[in-house]
Amino acid sequence: MAATDFNAGPVSVRKIETLVVVTLRHLPEAADTLVTALRAVGISAAPNPGQVLGQNPWALWRSPSEVILLATHRNHTDAAVAAMVGTSLACAVNQTDGVLALELQGPQLDDLLLRLVDSRSLPRSPGTASRARVADIAVTLVRHESDRLWMLTERPQADYLMNWLKHAGAALEP
Repeated sequence: MAATDFNAGPVSVRKIETLVVVTLRHLPEAADTLVTALRAVGISAAPNPGQVLGQNPWALWRSPSEVILLATHRNHTDAAVAAMVGTSLACAVNQTDGVLALELQGPQLDDLLLRLVDSRSLPRSPGTASRARVADIAVTLVRHESDRLWMLTERPQADYLMNWLKHAGAALEP
């Protein structure tokens, strides 16, 4: 990961350049295929809504038919992708190039986020994730620690999203 790219007030924001993002999608009849793919990378079950499982790779629930697999290196996801090959009811889609991943960290992280997202959309405890909207941009929030969170969105939204983070962070300055 790179050094701090900028500060959103008291919250540091870094681009995560090394994050691999793979979507595992399946029809209900292929739920076993999903679990097999997750077990291939050391995750014993599919996550429940709002839950994040694993420690690199991480699996997070996105919808009843979709799990997002995150890892810091491609070899952490290759086995899951291979387990989905040849299955007509499930697939793995590498979205790494299209996803902007930001790490936000600081003691006022929740103060910043509450200026940008609906409070009900904020994952509060480590090991949880949620989908939310920030300035009409769809984001996925992954809580790692009380003061550290990953924010994932589509890469073309980068400048707009970072400007909103800076704007909201400026209101937190003393």
